Amino acid sequence: MFYKTQKIISVLANKDIAWWQSFAKATVHNPTALAHRLYYNIKRCLYDLAARLGIYKYKYNIIFLAGMPLSATTWVKNMFGRVPGYFTRYSPMPYDVCVKQDFSESAFMFTPKHGYTLFKTHLNPTPNNLNIILNNNVKKIIVTHRDFRDAALAHYHRIKKFPHLPGAVHYADITKSTKEEAINESIRIALEHYVPWIDGWMDIAKEHKDLVYFCEFKNLRNNPKAEYKKMLDFYEIKISDQKIDSIIEASKGKGEVQDNLNKAVIQPWALASNFRSGKTDGWKDEFTEENIKYCEKILGKDLIRHGYEKDNNWAKLAVKSIA
Repeated sequence: MFYKTQKIISVLANKDIAWWQSFAKATVHNPTALAHRLYYNIKRCLYDLAARLGIYKYKYNIIFLAGMPLSATTWVKNMFGRVPGYFTRYSPMPYDVCVKQDFSESAFMFTPKHGYTLFKTHLNPTPNNLNIILNNNVKKIIVTHRDFRDAALAHYHRIKKFPHLPGAVHYADITKSTKEEAINESIRIALEHYVPWIDGWMDIAKEHKDLVYFCEFKNLRNNPKAEYKKMLDFYEIKISDQKIDSIIEASKGKGEVQDNLNKAVIQPWALASNFRSGKTDGWKDEFTEENIKYCEKILGKDLIRHGYEKDNNWAKLAVKSIA
């Protein structure tokens, strides 16, 4: 325990001035947030003690989320973060590992044997990553995913508001691009990164029976209660309908993304939000004819293969609707 406390103090001591400035700013703008963070930490300690004493018990010690970027992973995390007894924790990893969406043994340093922990990641489906988490008591994984067209559109809006730095995962420079060109670039990124990512997790699911539950964004968006109950059943967690309703209401995407990011500096990570309220089929409102044709050309087979379309007639109908 002393070593772990020393580790946290060391991490805080090494934070740069920009981090401390953002922390101070978040505290000033959200004066109750620090109290909520302290309350969360105290509650986590008490629940961990109760779990150690056998006062309450779940079948699985770890809820592990792996999401396609911009596919409601944060939303699902916020819902599970409100399940009584499950908590997010400090998960130290080398920067060059976590920035690539990989994993290391060190991430489990603060995961208690008897307590209950929530991980939210965009983990790459590699053999090494899978071995690490399976060897550290991860028994089940929820994978969120989304129509590649909506994921591409969400990527465009994210980098438009928060431009990537060179070298970042899924980097795209759209500063000199038209909207149409920038969306095409996001479609290309979907092909090169999102498609093989979800294919990799589906291959893992075939090899490991009952290991993975696939949460499709459209199902979650259209009927959040039904989809959330399926995920709870996957982890064999029993809570009342009234509690489920209150969790869904509390976990809705609210506020502007920047405001949410500012609050996230100080909020408990289990409850912090960084997403805008997404919708399904948003691409139909914003794709141009060129975007649709380009998407059909490079993603058409994958859209059919993953069940988002039955055939390529979707492109002709979409073009016709905007003509």
